[in-house]
Amino acid sequence: MKPNKLFFGALLCLTSLAASAVDKDLLQQVKISADSQDADIKNKQVVYSGHVIVTQGSMKLTAQELNASSTDKDGERVLVAKGSPATFRQKLEDGRIANASANEIHYNINKRILTLIGKARVEQDGSLSTAEKIVYDLENQQLQATSSGQGEDRVTTVIQPENYQQDIKKEPKQEQQ
Repeated sequence: MKPNKLFFGALLCLTSLAASAVDKDLLQQVKISADSQDADIKNKQVVYSGHVIVTQGSMKLTAQELNASSTDKDGERVLVAKGSPATFRQKLEDGRIANASANEIHYNINKRILTLIGKARVEQDGSLSTAEKIVYDLENQQLQATSSGQGEDRVTTVIQPENYQQDIKKEPKQEQQ
């Protein structure tokens, strides 16, 4: 495979975070557990605090605090998870696991946009993207990563070779011989 095709193939693999599993998971129930819950029903806002865990199908989001809100104006539903870090994990239809983490994770449910802010990381199949901010459009499978522009802060992407997973599976067998 040509280097350009390999690069773009690996990049697409990395940016496919939750894309193939999202539709199936959206049909599952949402379960939120936390140490406490404060609801402002009139203003359509709920704040969950203390060891927050959100699950929906294969998706799992963890945080120290989760703010869930909805607006009357356009019906937009948004989840904002905060933690050190807040984490997002989802099993894709092909069995691969996608992981993301950041100090804040914003998920616009209506637009299906995941925004990671502060020490943002997206990892899949050993490949990794890090940045101050990563915006991922789940519907269109588009990722945009930006640095803070301060000092040494940079966007970094590590792409594993195409045979990375095959090599990992072979290593334990070789060690046993």
